[in-house]
Amino acid sequence: MDEPQERKCVVCTNYYTTPKILPCGHLMCQQCVISWMYSKPRAGCPLCRCPIVEQSDGSSSDTVDALPTDFVMEALVESARVLSKDHLCCVCDTKKAENICIQCQDKMCSSCAQLHKKMSATRSHDVESVSTVTPERLAASRPALCADHGDKQAEFFCREHRLAVCRACKANKHKVCLKVSFLDDETESVQKSLNDLTKILVEAEQKLEQAIGQLTSRLQEVDVSEQEDMAQVDKSCDRLQKLVEDFRNKLKDKTRTSHLQIRNSIRDVKTALSNRLGKVTSHKHIVTRVTSVSPRPALIHMTQALTDRVNSLDLSADLQGEVWVKPSSSVESCQEVVGRIEQELLTFEQQKTKTKVTALPVSRRT
Repeated sequence: MDEPQERKCVVCTNYYTTPKILPCGHLMCQQCVISWMYSKPRAGCPLCRCPIVEQSDGSSSDTVDALPTDFVMEALVESARVLSKDHLCCVCDTKKAENICIQCQDKMCSSCAQLHKKMSATRSHDVESVSTVTPERLAASRPALCADHGDKQAEFFCREHRLAVCRACKANKHKVCLKVSFLDDETESVQKSLNDLTKILVEAEQKLEQAIGQLTSRLQEVDVSEQEDMAQVDKSCDRLQKLVEDFRNKLKDKTRTSHLQIRNSIRDVKTALSNRLGKVTSHKHIVTRVTSVSPRPALIHMTQALTDRVNSLDLSADLQGEVWVKPSSSVESCQEVVGRIEQELLTFEQQKTKTKVTALPVSRRT
């Protein structure tokens, strides 16, 4: 029959041998824990990475010995072995074993099982089909035997030695022990303690699951909040970018208009001076020609006419003051706006940095 993986050690992958309960609640074979700690001194549980021991000043063997042993798992493993081994009848050794005695834990064929039920010593035993018996059922039905004899029924439990003993051992070896009670009473007391422990663990489990659920919901809220904030950041920055782009275009238009006005003014002055230069040059050619070729009577008449004409010409070369006026600059305005925005953004960033994220407190029990 197939065996559940929960009865096998995660390290050696075999059935547990002296299973030790780690602080995290997982199980490992005693020797596997020693080997694991020796090969990886700071390694945690191979399943959950929790520390195997908080602190140890002694040897690995002593540390592992101090870990509690899961005797129930030991019983389950042993019961599983009983159910899986020797498919032949333990009595006749010839026929297939189809039944098992819950009390004796012997596997028998149908014929031997019928004889087993007829014998006076085993008449009251429960003989069932092997296929219907589980390791849990078999482990729970194992008889309580004396820890000293091993073949006698244990009737008492010594709390001082933590041993189940028979009546003879109680009267001899444990007669001076002050805390010896009936095994059934001790079992009933232990069962009550286990019920109390189960209640505590169930309540703690529910509270932890509720707390984890709250944290999961909180994480989802944070995720949604992040998406909303990211969208708002994009929207705000897009708006800022549009404002900056509009501001850029307005400043460019203002700069372009200012320079165009100065440029047109300079061009007007330049055109006027060019026209003035043309007149001066033309009259200069006339005066030069008259001087070189005109007869004397003509020279007299031309001199007076040219003198009157030159006197009427505007010969000044003075540039207007407007020509030297600098176009209005937007640099200072830009720098002022950029400085104010940088200061506002820096102040906003400092305020966001000072904002503390409040975390939900998680109680921890050691």
